[in-house]
Amino acid sequence: MDIKAIIAKHTKEDGSFDSEAFATEINATIPKEFVSKEQYSKKTEEIEQLTTDLESAQKSNLSTEELQKQLEKAVNDAKERETQFNADLASMQKTNAVKLALKDSGTVNSDLLFGQVNMDNVIIQDDGKISGLDDQVATFKESMPYLFQEGGAAGKGKPTIVPSGNPNSGGAGEKTLVQKIQERLGE
Repeated sequence: MDIKAIIAKHTKEDGSFDSEAFATEINATIPKEFVSKEQYSKKTEEIEQLTTDLESAQKSNLSTEELQKQLEKAVNDAKERETQFNADLASMQKTNAVKLALKDSGTVNSDLLFGQVNMDNVIIQDDGKISGLDDQVATFKESMPYLFQEGGAAGKGKPTIVPSGNPNSGGAGEKTLVQKIQERLGE
């Protein structure tokens, strides 16, 4: 829009100016040629928002190589955790097997004796048998006999089963506490 051309168009040959025709044409031309301040501000805000969204999308959109690296790192971490878990599980199984074997060997305090066992010399075989522990237990029996029950595990493994009820009731032997009290009271 050329304002000088519109002014010249509405200026008459005698030099008079038709302001009403000029205002009408300007009002008709301005919406076609210009944007209001409100529209301009709104469009500027939209452009700024789109620019911000584009920048954040570019930052968060990782390349294929970066995603591949993250995937490989996650897989390696999972393998390390699995290896550590398997090692911990094997150690726990070995510890429990040795504690159970010590308990079966007739120890008085298997936890105390377990602290003396050299676990590096103990091997759990594929069939579940423990090798390297018998020699250590024999050494412990010689050096610390007070940690073992007399007769080994044989006496411990077979409990004595007694009939239920009041022992020594109704027969030969010692009188029960109730019988003694009754005698004293004269009943």
